[in-house]
Amino acid sequence: MARAKRISFSTHLAIVYTLIIAIPLLILILLASEYLNSNLMQSINQEALKTVHDNTAYVINYIDQMERLEAVMSSDYELLRTFYFADPKDTEAIIESMLFHVKALERLQFALPQIYNIHLFAENPAIPERWPLVFRQERLPLQDFPRWSYNYRDPIMSNLAQSKEPAICLTSELLLNKRHVGYLQISMKMREFIPFAYYTETGEAMPLSTNYVFANKQLISPPDAISGTLQDLIQTENEQRGTLFTTIHHRPYTIAYQYIPRLDMYMVHARQLSAVTRSISLVRFAAFFIIFASIGLLFFVITFATRKLVARLYVVMDGLRQVKEGNLQTAITVPGNDEVAEMASLFSDMVAQLRTLFDEIKREHELVAQTEIKAMQNQINAHFLYNALETIKMQAELVNQRSLAESITILGRLMRYSLKLNKHQVPLEQELDYIRDYIAFMNIRNDYQIHLLVQVPDTFKTIEIPKMLIQPIVENAVKHGIEVLGEDASITISAYTETSAHRWWISVQDSGVGISESRRAELEERILTGIEADSPSGGIGLINIQQRLFAFYGRDYRLVVESTAGQGTRVAIPLPLPNEMITQGSV
Repeated sequence: MARAKRISFSTHLAIVYTLIIAIPLLILILLASEYLNSNLMQSINQEALKTVHDNTAYVINYIDQMERLEAVMSSDYELLRTFYFADPKDTEAIIESMLFHVKALERLQFALPQIYNIHLFAENPAIPERWPLVFRQERLPLQDFPRWSYNYRDPIMSNLAQSKEPAICLTSELLLNKRHVGYLQISMKMREFIPFAYYTETGEAMPLSTNYVFANKQLISPPDAISGTLQDLIQTENEQRGTLFTTIHHRPYTIAYQYIPRLDMYMVHARQLSAVTRSISLVRFAAFFIIFASIGLLFFVITFATRKLVARLYVVMDGLRQVKEGNLQTAITVPGNDEVAEMASLFSDMVAQLRTLFDEIKREHELVAQTEIKAMQNQINAHFLYNALETIKMQAELVNQRSLAESITILGRLMRYSLKLNKHQVPLEQELDYIRDYIAFMNIRNDYQIHLLVQVPDTFKTIEIPKMLIQPIVENAVKHGIEVLGEDASITISAYTETSAHRWWISVQDSGVGISESRRAELEERILTGIEADSPSGGIGLINIQQRLFAFYGRDYRLVVESTAGQGTRVAIPLPLPNEMITQGSV
């Protein structure tokens, strides 16, 4: 497969210069088109909102008429008394009263032609039915009607053609001094009450605008493909009036809506914007075509001018290719005092730092390999050594040599801890237990006593540290500080925080012979440079401890060695402070 041709730096530079000129022009076109789009959308938005507002006012007018009619009939004291107190024995008086009230209701309904049904349902069985106005209450299929019912079909007059058309029905309870008399129903055709819901403006291929009515969280106008989505959008707005833009089925819409609290009803007008957006897109396309043609011409002019300015950069590129091929001895120079010359100098410095870094990584890998090899060597025949120690311990107990058995037990614990390879991090408490066994074993061997003082707060004892981090320091204190002295001595292990540096310290202080300042400085230098070999006794040594701190935590974590000849030596180990302890003070 042929290698793709790369774009030269001069071409990139020409592209940048061209974009510096082209981007503001493109932004200007975008802003102008957005301004045009915003004004056009705002005009459409206002028109849609006006449509909803006008139709809402139309509906509220009919609501007022129906509620006023309800108020008139509910306050007719004589009618309510007749319905409630009618006595079956007084048939003539009931009929005379009913004729009077029915004529009044008929005149009232004639004065309001848009209301085509008024029904009175009387609970009193003495009231005779007077079709189509007065009926007995048991004719109602339900006794718990909502105040407003939508798409209601009259069950009493279902045989009439006009009653088959859906209606909006206002139902209220008739009361006489808080005593139930019956029910009143006032009905109006849905198409006359909300003509808004049945109007759709059609275009050549699809509706340009559609009206919807949602009441009691239900669609009461004819459903279509987007009505469900619209209902979800409106109900999440929690506003009584407003507009929003949205995309439904990959088509843009502007939605205007208004809420009628008395009916728990939303009037919604949805206008499709596909034609508008197509027109705006054509305008944008024409403007962008002119701009891009100009940008192309500008690009060729700038490319010719920039190719002569970047020749020295190819020197740096050659150096990069050499480094890529593995040559870290590369060094380049570019004459001059400009940015290109500075880039070449920085490149040479970077290559030198890479060489240093690779050398350090190599040394760290060698240290890890040496440590693992020694650990594997120590583990050879470990099982045999454990069994041998257990056999010797049993023989010592058989001859009642308790002190010898205790020494073997301590030695077994020391070997078991030091030869475990499955854990490289242990809680501080386990390391301290190992050191206690080590000091106990040393005290059995020597004719003087070493007193171990552990002054570590409980909060530190559960923190995990690298295994065998403290023991080599204690071993050095015994060998080089206390055994030379040959008398009772003490070793103190303590811990404290350095909150400002987000670290904590483990301090090992002995009361041995100490070392001179010159030797202390030499030892500290060897620890930092790592040129000293491991101790011949097989311990890990201070060099190894420092190298592990560098490998685990970074170059800032350095051992601190303090000593005064004749007064002992103190070695402090820095460790990162756990997050939960950062805000605590020094311990």
